[in-house]
Amino acid sequence: PASTSSRLFPELTLANQNLKSGEHYEAVFLGAHDAVALAVQNGNAEAGGLSRPIFESLIEKGTIDPDKVAIVAESDPIPQYPWTMRSDLDPELKEEIRTAFLSLENEAVLGPFKADGFAAMEDSDYDGIRKAGEILELDLGEFVQ
Repeated sequence: PASTSSRLFPELTLANQNLKSGEHYEAVFLGAHDAVALAVQNGNAEAGGLSRPIFESLIEKGTIDPDKVAIVAESDPIPQYPWTMRSDLDPELKEEIRTAFLSLENEAVLGPFKADGFAAMEDSDYDGIRKAGEILELDLGEFVQ
């Protein structure tokens, strides 16, 4: 239930069409993106939300059949998982860590992330997530518990 790409933004997409969880549909949380895709493919769910890179990976691996599932909507881009560090670290060490991430080009390291690199983020980059929480009347603080 604490997923941006499998709960928050799919629920927002439906809410923008005046469809509310518990009123127009029943939300079921399956715990993993591959479980969502398989539930839709196997007819155990009418629809499901998941990350596009994971969806594409499941097709590539043959886990799901693209003839049995279809993308019906996409959200705006969602900031990916942040890498953070303690604020009390030595500033020089923090800069070395930051530089290491931003300059990383090793495909063996980036491949599992389905990424071609890392980018610096600002707190404001997450305002869309906060706004989605407000619209859906969710306490996003509960997501990190």
